[in-house]
Amino acid sequence: MAIAFHTFLLQLLLFFFASFAEANDSRKTYLVQMKVGGHRYGSSSGHQELLGEVLDDDSTLADAFIYSYKESFTGFSASLTPRERQKLMRRREVLEVSRSRNLKLQTTRSWDFMNLTLKAERNPENESDLVVAVIDSGIWPYSELFGSDSPPPPGWENKCENITCNNKIVGARSYYPKKEKYKWVEEKSVIDVTGHGTHVASIVAGRKVEKAGYFGLAEGTMRGGVPNAKIAVYKTCWRVIRKNGREDSVCREDNILKAIDDAIADKVDIISYSQGFQFTPLQKDKVSWAFLRALKNGILTSAAAGNYANNGKFYYTVANGAPWVMTVAASLKDRIFETKLELEGEDKPIIVYDTINTFETQDSFYPLLNEKAPPESTRKRELIAERNGYSILSNYDEKDKGKDVFFEFAQINLLDEAIKEREKGAIVLGGKSYDFNESIKLQFPIASIFLDEQKKGKLWDYYEKDQSKERLAKIHKTEEIPREEGWVPTVAHLSSRGPNCDSFLANILKPDIAAPGLDIIAGWPENVKLSSDRPANDYRHLRFNIMSGTSMACPHATGLALYLKSFKRWSPSAIKSALMTTSSEMTDDDNEFAYGSGHLNATKVRDPGLVYETHYQDYIDYLCKLGYNTEKLRSHVGSDKIDCSKTEIDHDADLNYPTMTARVPLPLDTPFKKVFHRTVTNVNDGEFTYLGEINYRGDKDFDEIIVDPPQLKFSELGETKTFTVTVTGISKRNWNKNRAFMTRNTWLTWTEKDGSRQVRSPIVIYSIKGPKACM
Repeated sequence: MAIAFHTFLLQLLLFFFASFAEANDSRKTYLVQMKVGGHRYGSSSGHQELLGEVLDDDSTLADAFIYSYKESFTGFSASLTPRERQKLMRRREVLEVSRSRNLKLQTTRSWDFMNLTLKAERNPENESDLVVAVIDSGIWPYSELFGSDSPPPPGWENKCENITCNNKIVGARSYYPKKEKYKWVEEKSVIDVTGHGTHVASIVAGRKVEKAGYFGLAEGTMRGGVPNAKIAVYKTCWRVIRKNGREDSVCREDNILKAIDDAIADKVDIISYSQGFQFTPLQKDKVSWAFLRALKNGILTSAAAGNYANNGKFYYTVANGAPWVMTVAASLKDRIFETKLELEGEDKPIIVYDTINTFETQDSFYPLLNEKAPPESTRKRELIAERNGYSILSNYDEKDKGKDVFFEFAQINLLDEAIKEREKGAIVLGGKSYDFNESIKLQFPIASIFLDEQKKGKLWDYYEKDQSKERLAKIHKTEEIPREEGWVPTVAHLSSRGPNCDSFLANILKPDIAAPGLDIIAGWPENVKLSSDRPANDYRHLRFNIMSGTSMACPHATGLALYLKSFKRWSPSAIKSALMTTSSEMTDDDNEFAYGSGHLNATKVRDPGLVYETHYQDYIDYLCKLGYNTEKLRSHVGSDKIDCSKTEIDHDADLNYPTMTARVPLPLDTPFKKVFHRTVTNVNDGEFTYLGEINYRGDKDFDEIIVDPPQLKFSELGETKTFTVTVTGISKRNWNKNRAFMTRNTWLTWTEKDGSRQVRSPIVIYSIKGPKACM
């Protein structure tokens, strides 16, 4: 009996300790959104008091509390057990308790391509008073790109952690994921160990540096869009090793909200945000609501549209799609990097555009060895590596070192061993490009070229054409090639597309604008290897690197917005409108959901003629008309003065936006009528007359479009005029079909009577095919 009792007691103690360990291991970071007013828990001390009331007996406030927010979010963040979370959710003062998500990180000629050249007129004194907030992975402060002779703006308070502020970097703070358990690659510091934040910051505001380039490619003068502007760094992304052993970036939502909190309090001029999460409903997108609070404080946010398009196939993937955010797609530049694999005896080489080979190869051809040669091969077979059931076999003698090798294997993580074995040779890689970090051009520490499935097939055909003959090949060094004359910008294959699945945002065209995002050369930390993620044994270092993605497009839009602000102290919506209505047309006529208004063009941005002003209260009224919940809206914006119950619901509600978009219902052959109401503001002194014109593409896509009035007359600066655009038609089967929706589009242009100014706005009418279109 005593033995049985002791056994029971031991089991009970083991259960207690196991439960204790599980409770601690199960702590996760949550965002606790509070209701506005009617309770005593609104301050930071109140947040801690409330949290203390729900903590488990074995928990302490120091274990659980993370941040209290003032500017960006109504509430606090905390590390909670499941039971603590349940307790908080039952409190009447709490609106919502949600997991803190992990968001994703998403140029010597790119500014010239946008017509913001070195010779462009500038206002250096005003430019040097502007501060851009870069919310990213930190910065490499020792780069010559981040120096300045002019002092910080009057009244600005320098706040720098771990580094000394200078006249360029006037702020540098970090937000460490305190409560999550990762294997950290870096210590708490603002120093950038991934390169992403440095690259982004230098695109916006890097100072002029002569003789920049990448191993002889794209050599020239490197500078940001506003080289005199100041940079405030808010580091929210950290390098970690996950449980599967793979390195990754952690960009936690609670840290990002705190960074926005501080950026608003610091009174920055613009926020550049190259992070995001594939489509998130507005009600759950706390970061977007924080950007609305920034706008209320006169701060425009420029944000990446996301890299989720999968070669342009996936629509409904756009990130950062709130109407108060300037959402930026990625476009191609007017030059490309071309790498050739020349095959002996063949007329045409295999040409690729996603590899950078910086190594010179000799003029002569070398044998093309196949690392998966048949076992009866007379060559020596050595096992280089074996992992996850896949292996690389070496089929050559010592004399073959330094020759081209064609590797074909399924596990790209064997690349390290392959490169190590080759030493100073050359490698032809076959596989799928998404095995690599898409934001970095494929580049390796020896002469290399990467072939996708289609081009790999061409090489196999050549290799197997005549088994009795030795196959010879040569990898050429990458060259920078200008595109053909008359080339018009197109959207990058990775850039996320609209439309927006959220019913509250269905009538907003996103992205807003496109900017250069592929093959951008910009600043790079000299302590970070060039290939970044892989291969591990690439130890090359350089001051510049090539990256691609909407992360690179976003700072281009940020820079042009700051450039405009250095001349015009306009509102965020006026600046955004000017960038959109003066943009250049793009090639794919049926794809406004890829590029929005068009491609950024600095030529006319300082003189847009008319702008569409959209103020903070306009967004509130718009959401109320669409039926947004009053209590939630109050908490989102941190004000108890909002009352949507007094607003009549109107699901066709309109917003004074620079584009005109509407989702019309199916079934097919259903008549529709959509009326857009718009107000434009004259931004020039003097008298002006603008004539409205609908620019049809080929056959008329609509039964009728009426602009009323067709003419707008202005007599003074700041004068406003209102007009309507009425679109009628039938949802016919011959609409252009793009994946899960059908669309018709055209645009309205207001042209100043003498033709000197044009204000262009896309008109897009679309239908989704069914309820699963957004899934």
